[in-house]
Amino acid sequence: MAMKEQVMPISMGAVMGAMMLWMFHGALAGESAAKSATLTFIAAHVLVAIVIILAGLIASRMSSRLSDKLDRLHRPSLRHVAMMVFSASCTVTVIHFFLHEAA
Repeated sequence: MAMKEQVMPISMGAVMGAMMLWMFHGALAGESAAKSATLTFIAAHVLVAIVIILAGLIASRMSSRLSDKLDRLHRPSLRHVAMMVFSASCTVTVIHFFLHEAA
C-alpha cells in the first residue's frame, strides 16, 4: 500500500479525534455552548452527506458521462475507515490521559 494511502486516513482520524474530544468534553462538562456546537457539527455532517449522496444519484441518472466520472471518485474502503476510527480512538486516549495527568 502506498504511503499516502496510509498517512491520509491516519492523520485525518487524529484530527477528528482531537476535535471530537474537545467538543464532547465541553458538552459532558455542562457547557451549553458546547452542546449546541456538538449538535450543530453532527447535524451539518449528516446534512452534507445526504446532499452529496442525492446529488450523485441525480447526476448519474441524468448523464452517462457524469456516471463515468462518479465511478472514478474516491470511495473509502472498510480498511480506510477502520484506520481513521482507530487513529481517532488512539488520539483521544492519548490526549485525554495526558490532560488528566497534567491537571
